Amino acid sequence: VSIAIRQVYTRAGLQYTSAHLLRHTMANRLLATGASIKDIADILRHRSLNTTRIYAKLDSRNLAHVALPWPGFFDMDTAGGQI
Repeated sequence: VSIAIRQVYTRAGLQYTSAHLLRHTMANRLLATGASIKDIADILRHRSLNTTRIYAKLDSRNLAHVALPWPGFFDMDTAGGQI
């Protein structure tokens, strides 16, 4: 699989990093579009949700924007993106 992925990177003119990076990227993209950790785990064929959580690192800045709004509680602009 890694050889095939490397060939695709080469044909696309991209610098190869690792085939495994694609799994991490997909997990993060799925999470960002609203997929559940369980759904992502099923797609990645993980037995443990803890493994999937490693792949799909939470983006706290985006998480704050989709959380229930608490007026004045989170001000991402003045907090410098930190919660």
